[in-house]
Amino acid sequence: MTASGDTSICPRCGASHAPEHRFCGTCGAELHPAGDAPAAAVEIDRLAGARYTPESGTATPDRAPMAPDPAYSPPRDDAFPYYIPPGRIVALTVLSSGLYIFYWMYATWRQYREHTGEIAFPVMHALSLLVPIYQFFRLHAHMRVYQELMEQRSVPTTLSPARIVLIYFGVVLLGMVSFILPAEEPLTTSQQAAYIAINVGQVTLLSWILWHAQTNINRFWQHRLGIRLGWMPLGMAEIAVVALGLVLGWGMLVIILIDPSLLNVGVEVPAGTGSAP
Repeated sequence: MTASGDTSICPRCGASHAPEHRFCGTCGAELHPAGDAPAAAVEIDRLAGARYTPESGTATPDRAPMAPDPAYSPPRDDAFPYYIPPGRIVALTVLSSGLYIFYWMYATWRQYREHTGEIAFPVMHALSLLVPIYQFFRLHAHMRVYQELMEQRSVPTTLSPARIVLIYFGVVLLGMVSFILPAEEPLTTSQQAAYIAINVGQVTLLSWILWHAQTNINRFWQHRLGIRLGWMPLGMAEIAVVALGLVLGWGMLVIILIDPSLLNVGVEVPAGTGSAP
């Protein structure tokens, strides 16, 4: 391996890589042979899942060390599935009427716990968004943690926790407005337009928050893990959250626009207005 400024040059194909990358992403050659930059190897092991022991200053791998690839090979099965396509985030946020943010908070906080070894509770962290006022502090802390990680590792970032919390406040404010709007039949055209505008506004703001944050987080993982970064698979829990949001969000909006009386439990249906078979 040869070094040029802040980059490492692959001895086999000549491709340039960040100095902490261990293998060439083009041909798979080992960039740091045995004895070459051992500190960098320890650091990448720690960030790629190994437990760091402050007393010894070394990392204890949680898994078998990765052997160098003799030649180029397709993506490895042991690649860390941390990359979430921003397009998928936007699509699932829209489909779930914004409810996807709960799963996203859980998934990204779990990734943080796995790589830092810090004590963290992803489920409770995600559910904290249900707690008034406190939700803003948790969202700010979530974004601040990744912002600090990126700054410490000299990874370019555009994350601004304060700006994201301010935009999320707009989401909450729109939700409060929806509660004071009438939901009794018949709705006027302006009232229907207001409901649609609120839902679309909330989803748009949430989509931007998650797209912006995940774009930065993907950049961080790509910088730290290199070719060992894989896509996060679409899980059943993720699909369930989207399905629930589809019913509770867009489904409720459709009911309000078509027949708000369906939301009134125990309302007697007048004779001759029975539902169609």
